[in-house]
This record gives sequence, C-alpha cells and structure tokens, in this order.
Amino acid sequence: MNKNEPLTYAAGEKRVSSPATPWDNAAYHTALRHIERKLWDISTDPEDVFHHLSYSLAPFEVVIVPGLDGSGPKHWQSRWQKVFTQNNCAVRRVRQENWTKPSYDGWLKKLASAVARSKKPVLLVAHSLGSIVVVHAAHKGLLSKVAGALLVAPADVENSPQEDAHRVEAFSPVPLSHLPFPALVVASRNDPWLSVRRARFLARYWGATFVDAGRVGHIGNHSEIGCWLDGLLFLDRLAQGILLDRQPVSQQQKKVLQ
Repeated sequence: MNKNEPLTYAAGEKRVSSPATPWDNAAYHTALRHIERKLWDISTDPEDVFHHLSYSLAPFEVVIVPGLDGSGPKHWQSRWQKVFTQNNCAVRRVRQENWTKPSYDGWLKKLASAVARSKKPVLLVAHSLGSIVVVHAAHKGLLSKVAGALLVAPADVENSPQEDAHRVEAFSPVPLSHLPFPALVVASRNDPWLSVRRARFLARYWGATFVDAGRVGHIGNHSEIGCWLDGLLFLDRLAQGILLDRQPVSQQQKKVLQ
C-alpha cells in the first residue's frame, strides 16, 4: 500500500490507523491504541463516554459547524452541544444568517468569527456543507486557532444531488491542499451527498484520516442515530491524538504504562 494513502478506521472496530502525518511515530500509535482499547470497553455506556470526553476536551473549545439547512434539535450536533454544556465542556455553534441559501463569503466569515472568539485551541465539529466551509476557510488561512477538525459527511458540492446543486455551487471547486491541522473525514457507505470513493480521495488530498462510519445515510437530520456514540469516540480519538502529539516521546511511552 502507498504510504500516503489514508487507511480505514471503521466504526465498531478497534483498529487504529492514520495517514502519513507528523503523528507518524511508534510511541504515538502505541499510546493511542492503549487509549482506544479502554474507550471501546466503555462505549456501550453513554454516561461513561460523556464523562471521559469531559476530560479529553478540557484543553479545547469545541466549535460546531452545521451544514445546509442547519442542524435541528434531534441532529447529533445539537445533542452534542447540549451534552457538552451539561458536562462543562467549552462549546459554541456557528450561527449563519441564512441556512437555506448559503452565501460563500458570509458563511466563511461567520466561521472565522466564531473561531477567533474562542479562548482555547479549537476543535471543529463540522457536518456536510459545514465541512466544506471549514476546508475553504483553512485554505484562506482564516483558522489559525484550530487544533483539529472532525469533518463528518462532507458535502460533495461538485457532485451534489441535482435538486440542491444550485444552493451549493458557490462552494465549488473544493480545495485539494493539505489542511494545516489534523482532521478525520467521516463518511457513510450510503450517503447521497458523498461516495466512499470520493471521501477517500478528499481525505488523501486534505492529509486527513478516513473513517468508515457504516451505513448511516448523510449522518444528518434524517439519520436515526440519536447522540451518535461512534462519532463521540471519533472526536475523542482526534482530541487524544492532538494531545499525544504535543507530548515528548518519553511522556507518550509513560502514558502506555498507566
């Protein structure tokens, strides 16, 4: 396999993988596998997951970036925002002026403003068109405070459903340069907005890790996934990876023994 090809990290499995990134060292991956083994042991209990996340996310501020038509109260992004607030995690949501008729400049400006107001390093949690907005903003150098991004079901604006093509055409073409921060690209096997092949392609060019979420549609308002525990574990994996990458190798090795 080409060393630059992102590997698959599948929902419900204990595999660990990453693309060729600055994270690529043995101590980092050994420590990350140790953390994930413990995570999958608690993954059936939502309260345990939320409790663990409150520690993982403590150094960060989460900025939620909804996509086209926004995220309703039953959307996993809205559920996460409520849970994070209840667990004293710093969280804010990007508020767009018009969710149904997105403006390229306006949406990028709102995202950049939300990130700039954050007092901690930012973890972006983006969905659909929100993920594409993140990529455009990063390409323009507007996201200097961002430590990492969870890009869920990025809307393939170059091959979007015909009925919505006119609403997202301003965001095409999608930048294909490496992101300046670690990212996970989470894709569903039956998403009408994004094929798995295209998701892998985007992940490779963005320098991100590809994550197979299974068959969960567009992972949006109409997906019956509740609080989406798999997604919370993916977010934890991202946060833990960033924290481990900031530690000296000797501390990473010590963490494995704990």
